[in-house]
Amino acid sequence: MKKILVIGSFMTDLVVQTPKVPVEGETIIGSTFNRFTGGKGANQAVAAARLGGDVTMIGKLGEDDFGREHIDALKAEHINHQSVLYDSQSNTGVGNIVIDQNGNNRIVVIPGSNLRLTEKDIASFENVIIDSDIVVLQLEIPMETVYKSIELAHKHGKTIILNPAPAQPIKSSYIDKVDYFVPNETEASLLTNIEVSSLETAEKAVETLLMQGYKNVIITLGSKGVLFKNSSEMKFVKAHTVKAVDTTAAGDSFIGSFAFGLSNEMSIEQSLNLAVAASALTVTKLGAQPSLPKIDDVNELLLAPQK
Repeated sequence: MKKILVIGSFMTDLVVQTPKVPVEGETIIGSTFNRFTGGKGANQAVAAARLGGDVTMIGKLGEDDFGREHIDALKAEHINHQSVLYDSQSNTGVGNIVIDQNGNNRIVVIPGSNLRLTEKDIASFENVIIDSDIVVLQLEIPMETVYKSIELAHKHGKTIILNPAPAQPIKSSYIDKVDYFVPNETEASLLTNIEVSSLETAEKAVETLLMQGYKNVIITLGSKGVLFKNSSEMKFVKAHTVKAVDTTAAGDSFIGSFAFGLSNEMSIEQSLNLAVAASALTVTKLGAQPSLPKIDDVNELLLAPQK
């Protein structure tokens, strides 16, 4: 099994469920409140580890109770956390998540210590990058830190998966170093100026991203599924029909599961199918990391007849 390294963010998710999202000036009586460990980086690491992956994480936490909770969560998932740093000048990142009765979410993020993960920090962990096979990145840490990570991973011949979330332009000099570029509908729309609202418009966006220089592009399309394309093949994988409770970590579940598939020498098609099933299961439960499935549950869904 190949080793997965996730370089990215930690967030403590403060989750409110409500019948509907309030409009400006409106007060609503909510249904429930919960606190979960989250963050795109940590979620993707847990997603891969929970399926059985060999996972290490690089990131930065505040010296606070939330930070300690994240370390406990990594330990519980058997994720190597020796390269997770503490910062005495900032708090652990926090996400305020409001979920409506249909499972749709609205999120406000306070990045905190995530924004203090530096290029120097990444350089100090070059040996960790060398020891990995697949490097997974998102954009909840500083862009220069992401670029340094890409430089070192590319230098040492690692497979790089980049999830451009939240969406930001990528410097052209780094595009061809990325092996798998995985935006969702919203991110693909922002990065291509094409409104992605259907499979047809997703195909146009994929073509635009390939023209920009990405080798392999995967656009996640929520309840519709995912679209993959490179210079020689295109594949659409339909989503599984499930009852959505909370869509918060669906994308992170997909990324971590896809990385796990690649780490187990699965084909791209097999890895896509695995990741689509994992993300479907994720939306059926509340919370980011608590909702991430185990491999037996994913295999059961893969073997079940499609509705």
